[in-house]
Amino acid sequence: MNLPVEVIGAVRENRCLVFVGSRFAAEARELAGVPAHTGREVAKSLGWRPARGIPGRRQGPITPSIAEAAAAREALNGRDAMLAELQTLSGAAGLQPTSAHGFVVDHFEKVFTTALDGLLEEAAAERGRAFAAVGPGEPLVDGPVIVRMRGSFGNQPVVTSADLGAVGWDDATKSEVRRLIRSHVVLFVGYRPDEEEFELLFDQLADAYRAELPRCHLAVAQGRIEDYQWQRWVWRGLLLFTADPTECMKALSDELK
Repeated sequence: MNLPVEVIGAVRENRCLVFVGSRFAAEARELAGVPAHTGREVAKSLGWRPARGIPGRRQGPITPSIAEAAAAREALNGRDAMLAELQTLSGAAGLQPTSAHGFVVDHFEKVFTTALDGLLEEAAAERGRAFAAVGPGEPLVDGPVIVRMRGSFGNQPVVTSADLGAVGWDDATKSEVRRLIRSHVVLFVGYRPDEEEFELLFDQLADAYRAELPRCHLAVAQGRIEDYQWQRWVWRGLLLFTADPTECMKALSDELK
């Protein structure tokens, strides 16, 4: 793995802004021997099917949408049943934080996450690290904070498009997010560029930034990525390298010794 020198220096100097994806929990599931699905598989298990395209028009691969599938499931079975099914499919219950969670809460003061589990908070509690909690759409606060951009299964889960539309950042928070992005090196870990989770996050940040984001680093979770997906994110300014969360955090830890 070629860990970017820019990221190493930024972590060492406490000027790296980290975004934590649900692949952190996927590694926790692997350690616990708990079966679970990828984001694409969760969407399909909830009943997502691609909409029919325009005949004769060529288009790139379609990203399966958990938001669309969850909305349809909610309309059919009710919100509580949909959330229970989603939690079971994602395998988020009864897990323990991994060393990657521990590294994040040890070395970053502002942690943004789109994961719906509470493993970061558990890791912080285990280490005696006091983090404030910021929920979806809430203004940022000073000091160590976990910004739970999609809530959690236990508190304000943001899953459907309607949920996302109801918890947008206000102008003051967008301004603070812009300041953080401009003054930090941005690192995304625990994501894949071919899954909806990352697309929604990137679009939300671009909206707050009011433009395409400056150069950012994405540690791409393992698995084959189609060339189309890889190239389209390169065109948007991302510097991609392949590393699962634990692998990435271990490499950073070794560099900081």
